[in-house]
Amino acid sequence: MNSDFRRCAAFLLGMVSSAFAAEITLQDDGKLTGEVASMDAEGNVELLSPISEKPLRIRGDKALRIDFGSAGKAFEPATERVELSNGDILAARVNSLADGLLNVESADLGEISIPRAMVSSIQLGISTKKVIYSGPKDFEGWTRDEGGAQSWKMEGGEFVAEEQGIISMDAGLPEKFIIRFSMKWSNYPNFQFRFAEPPGGNSGRVDRYLLQFVGSGLGVFRESGSKSGNIPIAVANRSSGRDANNSMQVEIRVDRSRSHLQLFIDGQLQGRYTDPVPGIPSGTGISLVNRAPRQSDQRIGQIEVLEWDDSADRHRSEERGEGGEDSLIGRNGERLGGKLTSIRRDGGKAVYMFKSDFQKDLLAVPEQEVSTVFVGDGAKPAKKSKSGGMTLSLRGGGQMEVSSCVFRSGKVTAEHPLLGSLDIDRDAILSLQRRAAPKANPLPSR
Repeated sequence: MNSDFRRCAAFLLGMVSSAFAAEITLQDDGKLTGEVASMDAEGNVELLSPISEKPLRIRGDKALRIDFGSAGKAFEPATERVELSNGDILAARVNSLADGLLNVESADLGEISIPRAMVSSIQLGISTKKVIYSGPKDFEGWTRDEGGAQSWKMEGGEFVAEEQGIISMDAGLPEKFIIRFSMKWSNYPNFQFRFAEPPGGNSGRVDRYLLQFVGSGLGVFRESGSKSGNIPIAVANRSSGRDANNSMQVEIRVDRSRSHLQLFIDGQLQGRYTDPVPGIPSGTGISLVNRAPRQSDQRIGQIEVLEWDDSADRHRSEERGEGGEDSLIGRNGERLGGKLTSIRRDGGKAVYMFKSDFQKDLLAVPEQEVSTVFVGDGAKPAKKSKSGGMTLSLRGGGQMEVSSCVFRSGKVTAEHPLLGSLDIDRDAILSLQRRAAPKANPLPSR
């Protein structure tokens, strides 16, 4: 390797670590890493790579996918999204609806005006799950009871209990939360997970929830500080002998504002339940309790505590309904049929003007009260085409199909089947997936 090539390789390697570094997956499962210097309308890519003194020129029919590295700036997930009639998703803030045009603003795409007929739905109040705790990595933040202080140890990112004992922490549980964890056992499990309890409330009766797993089954119970006995909320037919690998993934979702709980086992919803006891537990603590005899070797790992915003669940469960009229669904499940006449801004907040079927006057619905609007004169989302073009995923949360995508001089221009030519912030592109290998035009000779 000559000195000039070494200098060139070092220079290009530095560029690979830049904001535009990318990994290209090839048709033969090969991979190349570098900076995408350009891409033409036929999908032919020019890549600056540390393995080559000159830019690599990759045919469009050979590059199946491009994953871009870290962006040069942060992109916050949008709290609103617009679904187009072909099923594409735009993560965008709705500014107005007037004269048959939905005017939106996107961190990925800038300002766009979309004909109302091309809009399938508008979803509001979308938020990401905030992670409160993820571990364990060590015992930091956890307290072991004096009697069983030596019962727990760390091994391979899991808490391992060989004797009876309790370990607890103040997890700072919010009003709505999700708790996930994995359980493993060697012989006969006897495990209790306590949550929504007062921090340090490990002895005596207090207001809290208990998930209990023994050899015969699993259940969720309510303990009350003023009543004896534990009231069953959920009972799952899951005995220790049913799981051949002696392991289980558990997820609990709690909405204390409505006394609602959901239980998932191995990713499957077991049921939705209501706490029948007045006075919802307000504690922020959790405890892991090993009640099995010695040498039972129970393991708890992959513990996650998240703030739960159920808007995503609500959006997935909402249905368009029949007929050609618009439907407005409120954040508490209210449903109105009629016509969305306009959207306007009032003091920085959007107001949805809706002519309902049941009254003559227009309803002015604040955006914070709207969950989803299904646009009646927009077609239902069409199935994605399996051939031709590309699927473009954006960092703000949007995804769209484009017929071509051109990278040149730090700019990206995409051709969209409904919206036409779009200028896209290059930093905004997360990945590009080819839906089928095109017949690429021969690369021009130099």
